[in-house]
Amino acid sequence: MATYLKNTWYAAARGDELADAPLGRLLLDERVVLYRTASGTVAALQDRCPHRFAPLSMGKVKGEELECGYHGLRFRGTGSCSHNPHGPIPPSARVRAYPVIERYGYVWFWPGDPALANPDALPPFPFLSDPEHFTVTPGHLRVQANYQLIVDNLLDLSHVLYLHPHFAVPEQSAEQQLQSTSTKTVTEGNTVIARRVRIGVPPNAPNREIFGFKPEDRLDSRSHMTWYPPALLSFDLGACLTGTAESSGLCIPQAHLITPETELTSHYFFAATHNMRRDDPATGRKLFELLDLAFRHQDEPMIEAVQRNMGNTGDLDALEPILLRTDGAPVMARRILARLIAAERQAAAVTTASLVEPAPGMEIGVCPKPL
Repeated sequence: MATYLKNTWYAAARGDELADAPLGRLLLDERVVLYRTASGTVAALQDRCPHRFAPLSMGKVKGEELECGYHGLRFRGTGSCSHNPHGPIPPSARVRAYPVIERYGYVWFWPGDPALANPDALPPFPFLSDPEHFTVTPGHLRVQANYQLIVDNLLDLSHVLYLHPHFAVPEQSAEQQLQSTSTKTVTEGNTVIARRVRIGVPPNAPNREIFGFKPEDRLDSRSHMTWYPPALLSFDLGACLTGTAESSGLCIPQAHLITPETELTSHYFFAATHNMRRDDPATGRKLFELLDLAFRHQDEPMIEAVQRNMGNTGDLDALEPILLRTDGAPVMARRILARLIAAERQAAAVTTASLVEPAPGMEIGVCPKPL
């Protein structure tokens, strides 16, 4: 089983996925049921009834409680059993409850220590909750690959000109476009920012076809990817006429929220927004089709092919890949994440050791003498 960073927020579902029925989802190798109560509160529980281990996601929401579909036991959002139609409630009738918050249109769950679950630890994605300036286009993929491979793909956008030719500038070769791109990797604490800038270049095909830029226009374009551990990315994508303010041009900020399902499978939630032609349904449809082509039909098959070639492991570093100059941001993110996971495991081990008291006359780690 893979090792994950636990004391952090992961995207578990879009808010609109939780309607009348509970939703079962595998997250970080844990089966979780998510549901919305009658009052609108969102809860997340272990998806296993403590009676016969039936999936609670096969049950029903009854007011503020979740009813098991097998024998009718009901559970509160705290995980405690509130009703047993067959008699007294057994003292051990409870399931694990996960801290959850609902923000930016998503439900986030915390798989680690509940006492450490701080809503303020969630990175900012303000464009997802700014309908006055941005229209949101969401999507979800289930990728048959380790979650860090998806992060690698997003932090190294040099692949775009080869894997996504429809994003290219028609008049320029891939090599010309690479040469006109300035890149820089910046680290701020545990955050990695991969910056890409192109100054005074013609608009690419999507900017012409979807947003109406002309071939003779000259743009300053940017594609800055900010990574927050373990796998949340904020993408500042946009272009403006050369010499004008970025805010006056095209802004397409995006959220890329990756949650491990298992070591070899991942949930990939993404949401793109745009500030131009926001009220035109055709623009939103074209943008979604463009992203769906890139993510579902180009990125996903390639990442899954990489995973197949890696075999039954999600540990890319153990396979000793060669590194290119473009790998700076992915490598830095992997190193930071490995350090954070190691520190978290060490802290958990220290806590566990402090809770273990040796029997009289017995030292921890020393086998007792046989009687």
